[in-house]
Amino acid sequence: MEYKDYYRILGIDRGANKAAVKRAYQKMARKYHPDVSQEKDAEMHFKEINEAYQVLRDPKARKAYDQLGSGWHQGQEFQPPPGWHFEFSQAGFDPQQGG
Repeated sequence: MEYKDYYRILGIDRGANKAAVKRAYQKMARKYHPDVSQEKDAEMHFKEINEAYQVLRDPKARKAYDQLGSGWHQGQEFQPPPGWHFEFSQAGFDPQQGG
């Protein structure tokens, strides 16, 4: 999965407040709305803008996105860093030992 920088998509910095996020979304949505835009990839841009806004307008989703980047959404595949080791001792599960 490709990383999407929602802040770049909306043209704002990471410290933007909720009102700035909404203003940026409205401006970009007007520019790329498929019914009015003459841009070649307007529909694709409009979908990206909506996706970015859905995350950045919600404080919980934004916090998770800021912490985890593009892998913030539940259900996305998790790629552990090299050398990462997981143990769950209460259930006796150790993936290094096969369970």
